[in-house]
Amino acid sequence: MSIEISEVVVIVAAGTVLLFLLIIFLLTLFFIFQRRQLATQQEKAALHAQYAREILQTQLEVQNNTLQQIAGELHDNIGQLLFVAKINLDVFADSLQPGEDQEKIVEANEIVGQSIAELRSLVKSFDGDFVKDFGLFDSLSNVIVRIRKTKKCQVEINLAGEPYSLGYDKEIVLFRIGQEVLNNSLKHAQAKNILIRIEYRPEKIIFCIKDDGCGFDFEPAAGGDILHSGAGLRNMQRRTTLIGATFSIKTAIGQGTEIEITLPNQVEK
Repeated sequence: MSIEISEVVVIVAAGTVLLFLLIIFLLTLFFIFQRRQLATQQEKAALHAQYAREILQTQLEVQNNTLQQIAGELHDNIGQLLFVAKINLDVFADSLQPGEDQEKIVEANEIVGQSIAELRSLVKSFDGDFVKDFGLFDSLSNVIVRIRKTKKCQVEINLAGEPYSLGYDKEIVLFRIGQEVLNNSLKHAQAKNILIRIEYRPEKIIFCIKDDGCGFDFEPAAGGDILHSGAGLRNMQRRTTLIGATFSIKTAIGQGTEIEITLPNQVEK
């Protein structure tokens, strides 16, 4: 009888061990499957991010090529015509006797000269290589000079910290976003004062543009979610995400708009 009990105990023990081994085997398979699934998802996410970066790079190249072509046409055609007109006005002014509408000719000549200077400034803002050669701060400063000449808005730009290069791809994105924000502040927000702040820290750069325009009701219109807001804000948010930056906006009706972009310094490790 004791022998039969021992055999039962051995069988139960063996069954328990086999069941335990089976559970371990199934858990191992489950964890392997989960790990492979996670690796696959990460691979898909990496491919998607790479694809998005390539799309952004292609868009920037097409945009820069188009703007450079436009800039070339403006310089070669309109710029040359204005230059010829200025020369003719100079010749005409020299041929006039004192008092023969000379003041009007001089005034017209000054206007043409200002138009030439404005055209050159505009051409620089179109040229993406300007950002590559001179950096983010100087490129935005060139845009600000052109805005100040209109006398419609006061624009200030403040620089904090020691500037360093973020790489052309990232700086051209920040520059184009800055252009778009400034354009929105002038055309839609009807701002009278705009403040741009570029703060270089060892670990990150903070790029902020604030205006005193009309603002807008961002929370109800977008549910506080940029992804459900206007195309302009969505494009800004998408571009900042693709270069590894964060995008935030503060605005309310009658309280202006503040847009801040924070970009980690990947070189600083």
